[in-house]
Amino acid sequence: MAIEREKIYECEVKRRRVKVGGGYEPFWKVKTVAEALADSDAEFRCKDCFGEVKLLGRNSKVGAPPYVEHKSSADAEFCSNGILFKKATDGREPKQSEHPVL
Repeated sequence: MAIEREKIYECEVKRRRVKVGGGYEPFWKVKTVAEALADSDAEFRCKDCFGEVKLLGRNSKVGAPPYVEHKSSADAEFCSNGILFKKATDGREPKQSEHPVL
């Protein structure tokens, strides 16, 4: 039996913008994983729980879009976008990651 993988096609990427007083400040922007790779973004996090994610599928079959999945199973269990959360039948509530990427 094949194991079902968590595949999340949108995430947040860390960007920089010009501050009013000069200099730059970081901010997080929601993008598809494919757009983030095309823009050469390097820092990713889950857009729902702000947890750490790993990039997968970048070099997969032709036509298959790249995706991310949670690094922590605890994040996947309580993130509204996580596969373990979606499969849970215990009525759990979604929550933020205990170790968010800042």
